[in-house]
Formats: sequence, structure tokens, C-alpha cells
Amino acid sequence: MENYELIESVCSCFDEIIEVFSEIEKEVNELYICSPDDVDVSVERINKYREIADDIFGEIEQICGEDESGELKKATEPRIDRKEVKDEFVQVYEKRQDVNAVAFRIQNTIPMVEDRLKKAMEKTLEEIRENNSGQGAKAAKYYSAVNSAQSDPMRGFTQKSRII
Repeated sequence: MENYELIESVCSCFDEIIEVFSEIEKEVNELYICSPDDVDVSVERINKYREIADDIFGEIEQICGEDESGELKKATEPRIDRKEVKDEFVQVYEKRQDVNAVAFRIQNTIPMVEDRLKKAMEKTLEEIRENNSGQGAKAAKYYSAVNSAQSDPMRGFTQKSRII
């Protein structure tokens, strides 16, 4: 393949990655507002999108392997300076920067999502503690039954059954 065809292939792959990353961004934003019951659905979708992105990045690696000069591979690197890229490969560099922009937005949203999920978890744990406190709570009854059984494990057995 000529460089022009390789460049077009890599740019096409980056366009696909941008679409996939945009879907990941939507799911991450959904995690910020969704109910705790829906978190696992969004996380599952994000993982599927990540697998797709990994496959496309693998495809880019293969395409770059066809360029003997290594300049195409250099243009696809996430942290390269524009002046290090030959003019022929600027289009690839710019597409990579577009991918970086979406990835950066996702990366900046994740701490907010983690904080929101942490607060939701703490709230849920507090509600559980409140519901299970006091003598009327089922968990408290279970806990006291377990504790008394642990203090005398043979209490539940008759003298006859202990001999067996």
C-alpha cells in the first residue's frame, strides 16, 4: 500500500475510534445521572466499547507496520509534538488529536462520576445501617441469633445428638 492509502486507512480508523469514544463519553455522562440500579448496565456498555476501541487500535498498529519509514506510526502517537510529524502525515496527527480531545473529556468526567457514585454508596450504606439498627430490625435479630450460637455452638443440639 502507498502512504496515501495507509494514511486514509488510519484516518478512517481514528474516525471510528472517535465515534466509539463519543459513545463511551455518553455512557460516562449517564453514570453521573443514572440510578444506582443502572450503573452496571452502563459499565458493561463502556467495557464493550473499550474492547471495540482496542480492536481498532490494533488495526492501526497493523496498518502502521506496513510503513517502513516509521513516520506513520510516529504520527499516531498520543503525545507527539506537531513539529516532529512530517507534512505528509499531518492529517493522521490531527485525527489523533481529535481522539485525544474526546479521551481528555472522558478522563475529566470520570472523577466527578466516581465522587457521585461514592456518595450514593455512602448514602445507601447509611440507609442500611438505619434500617438495621434497633431490636425490631431483622438483621439485628439474625445477628443476635448468630452471636448466641457462636458463643455456645452446641446449644441447638440435644444431649443425644451431641454423642453421635
